[in-house]
Amino acid sequence: MPMVATLVHGLALATTTAGAVCIYLAAPRQQWLPRPLSARPGRIAGAVALVAGWLSWSVVLHPVTALFTSLTVSMALLTALTFAAVAHTSASARKG
Repeated sequence: MPMVATLVHGLALATTTAGAVCIYLAAPRQQWLPRPLSARPGRIAGAVALVAGWLSWSVVLHPVTALFTSLTVSMALLTALTFAAVAHTSASARKG
C-alpha cells in the first residue's frame, strides 16, 4: 500500500502542476510563451487538471486536506512561475 500511495501522490502533484501551468499560460500577461494560450480552453484544461489533482489526493488524504494541499501547491507553483518568468526575462535583457 505505501507504494500505491506514493504513486497517487506523484500523480496528484503532476496533475496539479499541469493545471497551474495551463492556467498561468492562459493568462494574458504571462511571459513564457510569445502569445498566451487561448483563454477559455487553457483555463478549462487547467481547472480540469486541478480538480483531477484534488480527486487524486482525495484517494489517500481526507478530502478537505486534499483540497488545501491542491490549493497550496497550485498557489506556490503560480508564484514560482511568475518569479521565474521575471528572472528569465531580466536575464535575457542583460544578455542581449
